[in-house]
Amino acid sequence: MSQVGRTLITAAMAGVTLAACGGGGDSPAVMRNQTAGQGIAVGEPNGGVPVVSEYIKMAQEASCASTRNNLFLVDSKYVLWDRAGNCADNSYGQVLMGATPQAVLCSAGDSIAGPRTSCSDESQRALFDTMLKNLDKADLGLGAGHKVEPVGFLPKSGTPVAYKTIVTDSFSGIETPREVVIKDAAAWSALWAEHSKARIAAPEVDFSRTMLVAVFLGNNPVCGSFDVVHVGAKDGKLLVEYEVRDLSPVALCLAAITQPMRVIAVPKLDAPVEIRKIVSDYLNFTTVEPTVRSAIHSERNVVVRDEAEWATLWAEHAGGEHPLPKIDFSKKMVIGVFRGPKPSTCHGGGVSAVNFEGGKLKVGIVDTEPGPGIACGMMIVYPAHLVVVNRSEAPVEFVTHTRTQ
Repeated sequence: MSQVGRTLITAAMAGVTLAACGGGGDSPAVMRNQTAGQGIAVGEPNGGVPVVSEYIKMAQEASCASTRNNLFLVDSKYVLWDRAGNCADNSYGQVLMGATPQAVLCSAGDSIAGPRTSCSDESQRALFDTMLKNLDKADLGLGAGHKVEPVGFLPKSGTPVAYKTIVTDSFSGIETPREVVIKDAAAWSALWAEHSKARIAAPEVDFSRTMLVAVFLGNNPVCGSFDVVHVGAKDGKLLVEYEVRDLSPVALCLAAITQPMRVIAVPKLDAPVEIRKIVSDYLNFTTVEPTVRSAIHSERNVVVRDEAEWATLWAEHAGGEHPLPKIDFSKKMVIGVFRGPKPSTCHGGGVSAVNFEGGKLKVGIVDTEPGPGIACGMMIVYPAHLVVVNRSEAPVEFVTHTRTQ
């Protein structure tokens, strides 16, 4: 392929920068790569060379790829797609493709009938089988005779990105707040030396596929919880959210100072990284309005993150005679639970708890109903509960329980 006919698609095997900025307050810190990434030269579709952008679009639009979503350019000739997600069927799959995403050479994956593997071109089966057995290796098990290049890409906005906590510690040599993105072994070694003071060796990291995000809270009293709670794509950036929560109303606070820290591993990307701090009280939601007379008569759970959607929901729920409560959607969001028709005034339902868990914001709902011998007003009611919580882009999951009065 001639040099003139080439297009340079920037991949995420970027050169390496150790970026840091202060960790105080609620304002986000945006980290940008400061060195150019390694390029993957690709050519015209009719030249037999994959155009990487076509495969990126395919992977971004995948419906079941929240756990893994990886592309590899092999020998500048093939593209391997490895993806997995939390789906009842077709929960994982690998596809080896040629010059276009439609040129499927081999595929493997989950199905209703169980795992299946097939190749339209049997000459590629040995190559495909080797890659399937070595998905965790940088060279996919192909050895020095082949060139394997990971293709980093950011999923479409709003998509969660899988992450793994690799270090958590309450005592760090880094005593001031810091948020750091690490993309190579030298930067990781320097940061670890500062953190551990040679107490223990640094965990090994494959920086050909992975980058790290580290959060140091600095000197802090022992009276709260702290963790990374969400990673996802948001408006062309990789968003990392961590929550610091005050537990002093319910915890016995020790007279000690710690330096909490977390390090997570995420897919290596050539994209800006925004790190957002969420500061929460022990009771981390406030009620806008509880009522048994909502004008919304169907069961519904909603999450509202903008003013226009909030105005529409409020008008539907409360009618035009009640003024719209003001919400700062740059820092907050609204969670609404509407429980539908209930047969008596003893029936109700509302938000009982809001907590981060497993990369999701889990909202507990408690429905109440009368026990034996309880006198109730016999009328149809429509319970609803609207609460304000700290804004997060994490997926929201509702969990319902029933309590008898």
